[in-house]
Amino acid sequence: MKINGLVLLLLICTFRVNAQKTSDIPVEWHSYTQLRAASNFDDYTNFSVRRLKFWIKSKPEFSKHWSFKAQAIFMSLQKEKFFLQDIFVDYRWGNSSIRFGQFIPKFSVQRFQPDYLIPSVERSRPVMFLIPDGTLGVRDIGAQYNLHDNKKRLEFNAGIFNGYGIKYYRFDNQGIMLTHNLSYTFALNKSKLRLGYSVMYRKADELQLLRILPDTVLYSGDEYHWNVYALFTSKVFNFQAEYFQANLSNGIAEGYYGLATIKLNPKNQIFLTYDLYESIYASDLNKPQVNIGYNYLMDDYKMMLTLDTGFREVGGKLSNITVLQFQLFIH
Repeated sequence: MKINGLVLLLLICTFRVNAQKTSDIPVEWHSYTQLRAASNFDDYTNFSVRRLKFWIKSKPEFSKHWSFKAQAIFMSLQKEKFFLQDIFVDYRWGNSSIRFGQFIPKFSVQRFQPDYLIPSVERSRPVMFLIPDGTLGVRDIGAQYNLHDNKKRLEFNAGIFNGYGIKYYRFDNQGIMLTHNLSYTFALNKSKLRLGYSVMYRKADELQLLRILPDTVLYSGDEYHWNVYALFTSKVFNFQAEYFQANLSNGIAEGYYGLATIKLNPKNQIFLTYDLYESIYASDLNKPQVNIGYNYLMDDYKMMLTLDTGFREVGGKLSNITVLQFQLFIH
């Protein structure tokens, strides 16, 4: 949903001024930017604002049962337009909650790791393409039930959504989407292991499933996605892996990735990721990709410099893109 950037900034600034005058307003806001330079050191060089993100959310004292969040983003790819990503309300009771509005359906583990905490500059391709609304705006409009145990090790989610993403709105929607996620976290001495799975069913109605089907194809019919994942975290080493599969009436798309991070010390990290994506139709995307990189954390993740180089075969030749990204939290 595109909105006027000037209006959004005025609203944020007005809120900030009023918040400074009234200390007991039970809301908070945050913002950060990621500035990026990319090159293959041959015929491609590019500078961009990868993200300039703002969000406002309620504090715990806002209400015993109710909370909310609104989030907007600016990206060079959006042609200098702000884009409304999230706007949702939660109602909580006991260990349960219901969320309704516009948000990301619970599916996958990396999709729910904030982009400012992910070691590499982008999420893996199977995550971007094979989550329920991966190329349809990532988010959807609907409701989701959430449950966790007292220690928050077990997590259960089930949702119902429009099923066509957020790039446009349909007054006469003929489809529906159902999602489910379940995970459990094991405590292992000073480390943790999280295992889980996600499933999705969609009755698709003339959807353009980019990266899965050709751009000219509009898909209608039953669609099933599923995913399994594992995440290991410790003081010096993290590793995570996921497998995805999308089943359509005319074929299967699938993919997986593995991401390893070594934390040399509080300010220095190195990482390596390998992913493979295979779509229903042949394309240059159906080749493995390897990324290797380094993070320098000047003020933890609030000020960070990332160097990330990716390698993939394109047109029978090895292609590489090196990205230098600066991340800064404004508030």
